[in-house]
Amino acid sequence: MSTDIFQDSITFFDSAMGTQLMDAGALPAGASSERANIEAPDVVTDIHRRNIEAGSDIITTNTFSVHIGDGTRGDDPVAAEAALRAGVRLAKKAAASATGGRRVLTALDIGPVGDIIELTSSLTHADATGMFARAAAIGAEEGADLILIETMSDLAEAMDAIIASKAGTSLPVICSMTFSEGGRTFMGVSPEDFVEAALGAGADAIGANCTLGPSEMISIAKTLVAAAGKDVPVLIQPNAGQPQMRGTEVYYDMTPEVFVHGMMAMVEAGVSIVGGCCGTTPEMIARLKERANGTA
Repeated sequence: MSTDIFQDSITFFDSAMGTQLMDAGALPAGASSERANIEAPDVVTDIHRRNIEAGSDIITTNTFSVHIGDGTRGDDPVAAEAALRAGVRLAKKAAASATGGRRVLTALDIGPVGDIIELTSSLTHADATGMFARAAAIGAEEGADLILIETMSDLAEAMDAIIASKAGTSLPVICSMTFSEGGRTFMGVSPEDFVEAALGAGADAIGANCTLGPSEMISIAKTLVAAAGKDVPVLIQPNAGQPQMRGTEVYYDMTPEVFVHGMMAMVEAGVSIVGGCCGTTPEMIARLKERANGTA
């Protein structure tokens, strides 16, 4: 990359935001997580700070499902923009509280629009590109240090997001897709095709996140590393295993020890950026950093 963001041999992202908000009681069932930026900002900030204390080098804004429409498509533009700006500001505030002279960066989180563009909705790729461009520009204006496009399963949508982000900002862009155990996204995209397309569209780093736990994601990680080559950083953010049900409550029962064991296999395979997705906690990031640094 042309920046010094990934100057260390291993860069540590943060753990999940949504499941931590649910555990804190700050996310009503069925609600979008970015509501907490307005309704429970102290909870969001506390989750960021706990990840920073755990050793995260980069924290992710609570903006995964913010899609700023033009007034006719997408979310309400006024409310969505307010949530996005608040999300970046909360992350920046938390990052500024890092002690010991540490530099903690903020990644603007951009997730999929929630429909298969031009197939399951009337949303067009032009519509989606406009939403991604608006989010990226506002994130850059608020001071985000980079952009994380994540949990993509449709290659065309991922390309829309990369191209819009690179055209509208000067920020580094990571794009991460979500793969099944079969080694492809549910839209049939292979890791090799994803890497070729993402790098061709201008992504600075690539990765995989969500859906799978560490042990199920290792083969995908190895494929991404091989396809990307030695000069392209690879991000891996698995879930804490599969979600479990206790009555109507969803929970994850993976221990930090199991998570760390799986993630160290990723590092040994050449993954240089690590973090966690659904169900992961700051404690998992702390244990992983201790192990990777040889202090545990």
